[in-house]
Amino acid sequence: MKYICTGLGKMRTALLIFATVCIGIAFAPNAEAQRAKCADFAFQEEAQAFMQARGANYLDRDNDGVACEALPRRESKPKPSSPPAGRSPRTQVPSVQNQVVVVSVGDGDTLKVQNDPTKVTIRLACVDAPERAQSPWGQAASARLKQLLPVGQVVQLREVDRDRYGRAVAEVYVNGQSINLQMVQEGMAVIYPKYFHDCAATQAQYRQAEAIAKQQGVGVWNPNNPLPTMPWQFRSASLSLFSALACSLC
Repeated sequence: MKYICTGLGKMRTALLIFATVCIGIAFAPNAEAQRAKCADFAFQEEAQAFMQARGANYLDRDNDGVACEALPRRESKPKPSSPPAGRSPRTQVPSVQNQVVVVSVGDGDTLKVQNDPTKVTIRLACVDAPERAQSPWGQAASARLKQLLPVGQVVQLREVDRDRYGRAVAEVYVNGQSINLQMVQEGMAVIYPKYFHDCAATQAQYRQAEAIAKQQGVGVWNPNNPLPTMPWQFRSASLSLFSALACSLC
């Protein structure tokens, strides 16, 4: 009996150590977590669960324990206020000047411009660039956009929409040349089917640009190292993983 109890005690200890190691592996911060940003989440609760599970404290910039406070909350969506009489809802959104100056580039399809007196984030219309977590394509797209749009570059905008994050969605031009179109032709971005209608007048040009990139095998179309997942599919899969992780913690 003494040996049996001793054996059971050792087994319990081993199981406890094994469970502790598994939990540590599951919840240890990793390179993917370090690349996540608030824009990757649809709701604040998802960002909160991700931060708690992965230790991604950089999502809580003011260190108050709440991640990505600017994101909407799932349980309480504010009702949109009615626009003043005689004004459309669109007039309540500050418009972006047609000609602005580049302040910074975020990734392969976002940049920030000076729209006096404020700075505005611009999302390239009709195209989608690889996410930073999609290495090395995301880094290559970001680096190329920085080359095309250095800080201080004057650009012209054709704003087509505002996305759910409040960013201005626009075609960006430098001396009459579409940067969106150039990113597609160089294989640094792809046509975004869901929002391609925003570029109705230039769809043929975008299709031709993407066809050229595929034919030349450049960027994400490199036959020796092709992008395995389209950016919107990658984001959707990542969000599903975060949601599943959040539900497992409930």
